[in-house]
Amino acid sequence: MHFDLIIKNGILVTSLRTLKADIAIRDGIIFKTGDLHRSDNADDIYDAEGKHILPGIIDAHVHFRDPGLTDKEDFETGSIAAAFGGVTTVADMPNVIPVTSTPQSFKEKIKIAQKKSYIDFALFALLTNDNLDEMDKLKKLGALGFKVFFGTSTGDIACPSTAILIQQMEKSVKLNLRMGFHCEISEINSYFTSVCKNKTNLSEGRLLSQARPVMSEALAIQTVIYYAEYTKAKIHIHHITSNEGLLLTEEAKQKKMDISTETCPHYLLFDDTQNAHKVYPPIRGIEHNKALWQALKKGEINLLASDHAPHTAEEKALPIWEAPAGLCGVETSVPLMLNEVNKGRLTLNDFVRLSSEAPARVWDMYPQKGNLRDGADADITIVDMNMKKVITAGELHSKSKTTPYEGMEVQGCPVATIVRGKFVMKDGKLTGVKGHGMHVKPKCLR
Repeated sequence: MHFDLIIKNGILVTSLRTLKADIAIRDGIIFKTGDLHRSDNADDIYDAEGKHILPGIIDAHVHFRDPGLTDKEDFETGSIAAAFGGVTTVADMPNVIPVTSTPQSFKEKIKIAQKKSYIDFALFALLTNDNLDEMDKLKKLGALGFKVFFGTSTGDIACPSTAILIQQMEKSVKLNLRMGFHCEISEINSYFTSVCKNKTNLSEGRLLSQARPVMSEALAIQTVIYYAEYTKAKIHIHHITSNEGLLLTEEAKQKKMDISTETCPHYLLFDDTQNAHKVYPPIRGIEHNKALWQALKKGEINLLASDHAPHTAEEKALPIWEAPAGLCGVETSVPLMLNEVNKGRLTLNDFVRLSSEAPARVWDMYPQKGNLRDGADADITIVDMNMKKVITAGELHSKSKTTPYEGMEVQGCPVATIVRGKFVMKDGKLTGVKGHGMHVKPKCLR
């Protein structure tokens, strides 16, 4: 039988097992896995001897800054960076200019991404005080889910009023779409930031952590959970950072609530004594870092995401209280976590669960995405667990040449990124075509 692409001699990794097998791809779909027939051939054959074949990595939390903030990033540079990082699908956040909160702005963003993206993409729609009646239209246009900034972050976007938000959560139940929350309390952050600006006896990392304290995150999570319990809405807590937040979400899961959580590599690899790279919510103390790792190993955190949020090097070089919050992560997250796999802190099966399968399940892209089963999109990340590299800001493919991981050596790197059967990155070279990326809609719309 003839195929478009055969990947042979690789080690396939799923969330449950690891096995040596071949993959045959036709028309952008995985046609079959396992031992191929001797007569099977293909237009292209990739020998993956000694390499691991993962379901395409899904980064379900990126800010590609398009439109309106394209001096920092856009869908072309962001998707290229993602491809070099082994990422086959991204879910982009709506805090751009204009915010992605209306059918018109949503359609415009789809057009932009379709023209520029090298990889597949999904889009979140922002909820505001003014778009309750447009949630139906946003779903029909293919919104992956709804994003709520419960506390202000980059873009200074206000949370909908309590009454409107509860109605939006009730509406999300009818629409069968999950709502994602950035959980902080703006009033708490504002007060403690003003206090910390007058402190001179603490490191910048500690100041950032205390300026937006654990209480801010925990109280927001607790409130969101209560609203969800009342409305029966499906909710997701983005970038969880604290032990207190984990305890609240785990209690909600024990009540059989439909709640999912994510964390990011920077919260796992740094604590507030090591790094002053400004992100929201902030990097916290070592006790929270340890709690996140324990929760990750126990399966209490559902997924990993980068929260790739680039700014220009000039902006990031500003004094601590003037610099914007956010870091580049879409290109470095996979090698950073593969390095942790090599250290024994996670298994490669755990990594696939957290970075491929769970994002697809949580955001209703499964089984089209997030697995290597016959019939799934041929999205594949091929990694070399022995390859070593040093992370260098100047070599990143993002517009923003900044990284808190400067000079860090990692072992375990993506060597090929395949999106719907086409190589986008192969052996360190960009091989894809701008505009190849397809808009991914939740399964309930397919």
